[in-house]
Amino acid sequence: MAVIFEHVTKRYNGRVVLSGLDWRLGPGDRWLVQGASGVGKTTLLRLLVGLEQPDEGRISGAEKVRFSMCFQENRLCMQLNSAMNIAMVCDPPDPVPIRKALAQLLPEEAVDRAAGTLSGGMARRVALARALLAPSDVVVLDEPFAGLDAENRANALRFVEERLEGRALVLVSHEIAELAGAKRLKI
Repeated sequence: MAVIFEHVTKRYNGRVVLSGLDWRLGPGDRWLVQGASGVGKTTLLRLLVGLEQPDEGRISGAEKVRFSMCFQENRLCMQLNSAMNIAMVCDPPDPVPIRKALAQLLPEEAVDRAAGTLSGGMARRVALARALLAPSDVVVLDEPFAGLDAENRANALRFVEERLEGRALVLVSHEIAELAGAKRLKI
C-alpha cells in the first residue's frame, strides 16, 4: 500500500491552496501535517481520502486503501449514544471492545448518553475513538485534539498510539508539536 501525490495542485475559486505537492504515504508511515490556518491542510486530507480531486497532477494508490477519518467536525449521529456512534462503523459491531475503548476516553456515564447531550470535548473524543476503531489501513485525523484540555489531550494521544496497531497515520494538529516516529509535512 502506498499513496503517491505527484505534482498535485488544488484551487478553490481560482485561489491556489496546494501547489505542485509531491508526497508519498507508505504502509505504517506516521505523518504530522502542520502549517498556518488556511494553507491547505484539510484540503490535503480531503484529496488523500478521495473527497476532492486535484486540479493538476495525480494521486495514485488511494483506490486500494481503506481510510478512517476524524474530521474537524465531529459528524456524530446526535440521537445515538457514544457506543452506537462507533458500532455503526465497526465490523463486527462488538459492544465489549467499543465500551472498553470509550472507557479510556470518557466518564462512564457518558457512554450511554445521546451524542447531542455530550460536551464538545466528549463528542470530540467519541469522534476520535470512531476513527481508531473503524477497520482501515490509514487513520486520518484532522485536528482531533481541538477543544481538549491538556490532560484529555495527553490521554487522547495515548489512545491513538495504543490503537493505531501498525496502520499508517496522517495527523493535522495545532495542539501538538511532536508525534513519536512521525515525519513532518509542513504546508
